[in-house]
Amino acid sequence: MSKPSNGGDRRLYQIAGAGASLAFGVMVATLFAVKLTPGGLIFRVTPAAVVSFLIAAPFAWFYWRMVAGMATGDAPERRRRKFIVFSIGLLLVGFCAFLYPLKFIPAEKRKDVFIGLALALSCITGVGFVMLKVKRFLDADLKASEDENNQP
Repeated sequence: MSKPSNGGDRRLYQIAGAGASLAFGVMVATLFAVKLTPGGLIFRVTPAAVVSFLIAAPFAWFYWRMVAGMATGDAPERRRRKFIVFSIGLLLVGFCAFLYPLKFIPAEKRKDVFIGLALALSCITGVGFVMLKVKRFLDADLKASEDENNQP
């Protein structure tokens, strides 16, 4: 990937990092704020929710700093390993955050919910596959046109 051309790229990474850290912090905090009561779900901001926000938000901020560092050029092997570990950590937290609310679904409705989740996963996988094919086609076309232009 090319190096940032100006301060605008740096500013873009700062905005993306701030947005991602706020979103990630709120997502983790809501896991601690949602409680099941006999009357239904309630949302109560507790000290645990605040602490989880204060831990999760900087975690995502540091992740985006690593993304910005990786985008500026070839990163050393140690930085790549750190990036991979952070990526796996974020994936695991996101996956757990997705699965956690499933405990609030009544047992008799879980089968329908899992069928819907499987259908949604199939659709998202299909769209991702099509996007990958389109990207590969466009990359091949770009390379072919560049080769054509470079020939004398």
